[in-house]
Amino acid sequence: MVPRRQVVGAWLLLTGFCSLWLGVAWDGQWHVDVGPDTFFTAPHLMFYFGTSLIGLTSLVVVLRSQRDPGVKVLGLRAPAPFLVAGLGAAGHLVYGAVDLWWHTIFGFDLLESTPSHLSLQFAMQIQAIGTIMAFAALRETRSGLWGLALAGAGGVAASSILLDGSVFGIKLSAITGAAIAAWTLSVMAGVTRSAWWMAALGLAYAALHAASFLFPPWATQLYADGIDQPIRDNALGVPMVALAMPLIFPILALLGAGAVRIAKQREIAPQVAMTWLGAAAGLIAAVTMSFLDDFPGNALLNIVVVTAFGALGGRFGWQCAALLRRLSPRQAVAV
Repeated sequence: MVPRRQVVGAWLLLTGFCSLWLGVAWDGQWHVDVGPDTFFTAPHLMFYFGTSLIGLTSLVVVLRSQRDPGVKVLGLRAPAPFLVAGLGAAGHLVYGAVDLWWHTIFGFDLLESTPSHLSLQFAMQIQAIGTIMAFAALRETRSGLWGLALAGAGGVAASSILLDGSVFGIKLSAITGAAIAAWTLSVMAGVTRSAWWMAALGLAYAALHAASFLFPPWATQLYADGIDQPIRDNALGVPMVALAMPLIFPILALLGAGAVRIAKQREIAPQVAMTWLGAAAGLIAAVTMSFLDDFPGNALLNIVVVTAFGALGGRFGWQCAALLRRLSPRQAVAV
């Protein structure tokens, strides 16, 4: 039986990440619909609360795990999921201070891809991975598997704002989105070995997408009214961050469920199945981006490159899942 403290630690990570993600979505909405903010604006406080909760939870777990198996770092025995999540949270807080310095000197950002924002987004992705690892260790319980599905959905959501722009006509957000979506699908398949839980990942993502769609515009209007800050005349009230999230991921999750079922029935090597699943995810993402989003870059080049990164993400995800399954719950989330 998994100790209660292990379960609490994992769910606190997930709670913190949900606060972090919705705070980021709210912050994006605030900048679009209202504009002016400070370091202590409510959306900032919401996502810094989330990352602080992740960091403090990770710190407590690490400090209480000195006699348990885990990863040894600088003489400390640190459980792997909480080490990863804690490092991500620490980086997020440090780069938050850098972002404050950046805004103090340069004012408003003209582009999303400033050095401080890129660092914050990478740190958020690391926190998502740590949360996924924590729930992978609780895979023996139904609640743990639902937590894994929600954590995976959060990682896919965060990937939608990880990178922006293009290089040589290749859209970077499509590369990161396809690779991380494929990785998440493969991890879910490898940890659960269940078509049902692949579909549950799609359901969890749909729920998170709905929250990201509904919460930011409502919170922005409510907060602006509360502090007597006018909404811009040209504000549309459209949930910008939610629109950046991949709408097709629930379909990819169902595709993954079918791939798991077929691979079991026909005894296909899982590495091969997950590589093809990742390639399919990349192909669908690239085609959607090239033809539906009216991206001006080279469509054929984007399709080839994004499909390749999807295949790599699928293969790497299966390898990561194999490592996660080798960790016992006590090794992975010792407290």
